[in-house]
Amino acid sequence: MSAPSSGDETGAVPSAPQLALEAATSELVPLIEDAMRRVVESRPAPAAYYGMMHYHLGWADEQLRPAKGPTGKRTRPLVCLLACGAVGGEIEAALPAAAALELLHNFTLIHDDIEDADEYRHHRPTLWYLWGAPQAINAGDGMHVLAYSALLDLTRSHADAHTVLEIFRILTETSLRITEGQHLDLEYEERTNITTADYLDMIARKSAAIIRCATGIGARLGGGTAQEVVSLERYGEALGIAFQICDDILGLWGAPELTGKPVGADLARRKKTYPVVYALTHARGVERRTLQRCFEAAQPTATQLDDARRVIERTGAIEQAQQQVGDFSDRARAALAPLPLSAAREALLELVDRLAVREY
Repeated sequence: MSAPSSGDETGAVPSAPQLALEAATSELVPLIEDAMRRVVESRPAPAAYYGMMHYHLGWADEQLRPAKGPTGKRTRPLVCLLACGAVGGEIEAALPAAAALELLHNFTLIHDDIEDADEYRHHRPTLWYLWGAPQAINAGDGMHVLAYSALLDLTRSHADAHTVLEIFRILTETSLRITEGQHLDLEYEERTNITTADYLDMIARKSAAIIRCATGIGARLGGGTAQEVVSLERYGEALGIAFQICDDILGLWGAPELTGKPVGADLARRKKTYPVVYALTHARGVERRTLQRCFEAAQPTATQLDDARRVIERTGAIEQAQQQVGDFSDRARAALAPLPLSAAREALLELVDRLAVREY
């Protein structure tokens, strides 16, 4: 990674973590995009099939013409490359894995949108909403395969055969673990007897597993010691859990113009997010029955949703969710403590710090 500049035009010098993350993002995200494009664009036909993938990844418009659309933050490939750099590795060597991780993540998003009937993502119509669930499922399946195709480029890097095989194993196990988490997420929609321990287990599989995978793979490709790999995997899992609970808070109280989804969309789908689970385990009497009526309704009314949201607030669920975000953020920071000082390590730390001011 190139060295960041020492200050801005006003003479003010941002903190080192801010410099590190800004420099890493501006330098590494274009490399990630290029690596992904090499994989997806290597198969130009059928044009509409791969065009749907381009649309979902933010590279095409609804007519499948090349365009710069909104994308996610590419957090998973970014932390993979930063983990590689944090143990002293050559970041470019991990680019095939970074591309694979983002393609895998987007495969899960395409399928999640279908299963959750989400019509919008990143303020744009979702793939299934435009082209139907069957075509979207097929495009998602193809993107899953392309993730493993991207990993094959590791065989042309300096990584030894044992490391490459281990990374394939880890990505395969993570793919399965994510589907386990999605199974639980869907199952929990029909239940109200969920505990916070159940919830944390579910998001450790569904949401945190891929970030743990990303940091673990990056550390291995960077030549990290066994202890460094463990530290970065712990960081990835804690960061993933903190991010998901933060998403849960935003899903109930975030501004739609920032989140891209209606307020309470998760609640309307009976999703068992952390605030909901906490409220279900702490509400009593009338308030408990108010929540149950909302979650037992086939289609909760606006009044039922408003009543449920007020009950959730009165149980202190938002404060407890924020406490969990803080606790898991602290775990993520602590996991990085044994690593040597570097710009990559500082960038990983700032990712945690950004949770405190995250609005979408």
